[in-house]
Amino acid sequence: MRLRTDGVLASALPVALGVALGGHLSRRLRRQQLARRFIRLADDVPLDVLLEREVGVPVRDGNEVALHADGSIFDALEREIRSARESIHICEFMWRGTGDPSERIGRAVLERRPGVACRIVLDWFGSKRFDPDLERRLVASGCQVRRHAPLPDPFRCNHRRVLVFDGRTAFVGGFGIWKSWLGNGVGEEGWRDTAARVRGPAVGDLQRAFDDSLQAAGGQPLPAAAYPRLAPAGPHRVAVVASTPAWARATLAARMSYALLASARRRLWIANSYFVPDRSLQDVLLARARAGVDVRVLAPGPWHDVPLVQAGQRRTYRRLLAGGVRVFEYAASMMHAKTILADDACAIGSTNMDSQSLSFLWEASIVTDAPEAAAGLARRFELDLTRSYEIEPGAWRRRPGAMRLREAGAAVAEPWL
Repeated sequence: MRLRTDGVLASALPVALGVALGGHLSRRLRRQQLARRFIRLADDVPLDVLLEREVGVPVRDGNEVALHADGSIFDALEREIRSARESIHICEFMWRGTGDPSERIGRAVLERRPGVACRIVLDWFGSKRFDPDLERRLVASGCQVRRHAPLPDPFRCNHRRVLVFDGRTAFVGGFGIWKSWLGNGVGEEGWRDTAARVRGPAVGDLQRAFDDSLQAAGGQPLPAAAYPRLAPAGPHRVAVVASTPAWARATLAARMSYALLASARRRLWIANSYFVPDRSLQDVLLARARAGVDVRVLAPGPWHDVPLVQAGQRRTYRRLLAGGVRVFEYAASMMHAKTILADDACAIGSTNMDSQSLSFLWEASIVTDAPEAAAGLARRFELDLTRSYEIEPGAWRRRPGAMRLREAGAAVAEPWL
């Protein structure tokens, strides 16, 4: 029996590798085609049309968008939890540990108003250190707590951060409910991040993103009461891009990235925690730089929680720098924001610019034309640059051999970084 099992495993391995390679090559070809298509279309097609026609998401009028930086997100979440009258819905990739903010947010949920329904979806990987005592107390209080399961594909994590209250107010961003997001984005234990609060008709789309995550984790569909009729709350348009994995096709997250990058005419300012763009995304960045767009990338520097990803990030610098893209590394803490500012349109959410986010993960971001949000992102980007250092092309060519070796090693894993 052992020999038969070993034989089956030995014969299955080449098949699995072949499927993985085939998927990678198919995605790579499709993305190259999409990059060329979006570069061509963006010259004549407005971004909102690109989002609706090419990405496939509705652009909703009548929304209000407000930014929250770093640890201020927990003040906002606690206020919404304690004021909720109907429902609290939390989809969170990373909720872990004891103490602040885990216990603080958990306590607010436990002390919610009587009759408020609570549903929580956690990822099996990101939240594997979720406090079991807190979970028992939440369940005992009537909360439904579910895990996004690792099967059939353990790489397909639910990376979304979508929190919806009463179906009328929602938050998206890159934050986790953990101590690393406390503070002001300065210091080893205070990661830099950006979140957005949304009110208005687009909240219905974020509620649906939560609903999909809940059902994927084995929960029942939300009741009709979870989708109230939403009146306009502000003057801004918002598109919700709730992306799911696609083995050999381009996900909504990938299409959103191409659309935003290709649409820039004046500035393209990117802050991204796991910045490992494949060649097709690099092509779009280089095309914008050649067209005279101010293209800047802000990525993590000395503080990074995944060294292999950092090596993959740095592997892209040579080509980008040669093409006129300015690259900065954040020196004050771990840069964990996932934002894009393309002229006066901005994207905020959980989506990274790497193969994991754009192929394998469940993601959620918003794209908005809110001037206040764009101005806020621009101000924060400029502040973050004062806490960063620019990668100079000449100095980069003289980087140490050990760094080059790490970059070469990351090349092997690039399709899955």
